[in-house]
Amino acid sequence: MNRRLPLLEGVAEATSRCTYCPKLCRPACPVSTVEARETTTPWGKMRAMDELLRGVPAEEEASRAAVAWACTGCGRCGTLCLLDNPVAESLWAGRADAFANDLAPAAATKVSAGWSETSARLAAAALREGLATSSADVAVVAGCRGVTERPDEVRAALRSVASLGGRACGVLGSECCGQPLWDAGDRDGFVAQAKRFVEAAGAATELVVLDAGCAFALRVLYPQLGLAPSRWRRVEHLAEFAARHLDRLAEVPFDGTVAVHDSCRLGRGLGVYDAPRAVLHRIVGRAPEELPNAREHSTCSGGGGLVPVTRPATAQAMARELAGEAGDVTVATTCFSSAQQLRRAGTKMRSLAEWIELSLGGADGGGVQR
Repeated sequence: MNRRLPLLEGVAEATSRCTYCPKLCRPACPVSTVEARETTTPWGKMRAMDELLRGVPAEEEASRAAVAWACTGCGRCGTLCLLDNPVAESLWAGRADAFANDLAPAAATKVSAGWSETSARLAAAALREGLATSSADVAVVAGCRGVTERPDEVRAALRSVASLGGRACGVLGSECCGQPLWDAGDRDGFVAQAKRFVEAAGAATELVVLDAGCAFALRVLYPQLGLAPSRWRRVEHLAEFAARHLDRLAEVPFDGTVAVHDSCRLGRGLGVYDAPRAVLHRIVGRAPEELPNAREHSTCSGGGGLVPVTRPATAQAMARELAGEAGDVTVATTCFSSAQQLRRAGTKMRSLAEWIELSLGGADGGGVQR
């Protein structure tokens, strides 16, 4: 193979380690569990990246590279890895090298090729829903799915942040943080979009983020690439923001059983587990129940890493597994992607933003949104 794979070369030690590992993390990978294929276990995916580095026939390159997209980036394999091997980071390096060498699967390249149209639709939706980006010291990051699929929830969150913080706040609704481009492997596209996002944020010094995936991008990816401006003094998820203002939340009578779903990017990605539980405890007046797999062992909903685009059947099967785990429990979510997956699977759920709105008296407490 004569292609340049600079990012994969940088993680060659990790891919080699996984290749010779006895697959201790195999049960933790939700993709391989659903697909029941050895090639999509963490071992199989890292082996494919290692083979790309070592060289395979040209006609096999694309199939090896495509395996990098059989991952949600959930990080669950890390809970069983004795070597702390960066599997997701290595696979994302493989995605970027594959994209740069025209080896990415069509579904991933389509995300990048259609980005201008995607951005235009987001801007139009933000304008239509009254969520076009506005300037303020505190900016609520709406998230693409929030603007296009859950605008009422975004408006409720805006009111909640203003009420809890006692300060006027603006909204960042017209620009995406760029996470889909990162997942597609388009690093240049991601950087360009991130710069547009930072410019749209204006003079904001605090960001309150509604979606776990956006929070991960802004807290981890932006600083890694030197894209986070120094004026951003605080970037936190809504759960963290609300946890700092527990005294302003009122209890809401709720007779059912409620549990927090630890979304991958907020939990394993950012280490935020206690904040959503503290907020929910305050609102329902008791500690939430724990799902069978919780905190660092939380089950992935299948909504991340472009898997719903590149492997839709796998994503749907993963959501059904999580729905079965939840049973009749009302699930509180912190991630738009997980919420979408759970709704499609028929799970009883309500986002943390909705719980907060109920606590502040901004919505009818009757019934549970599905």
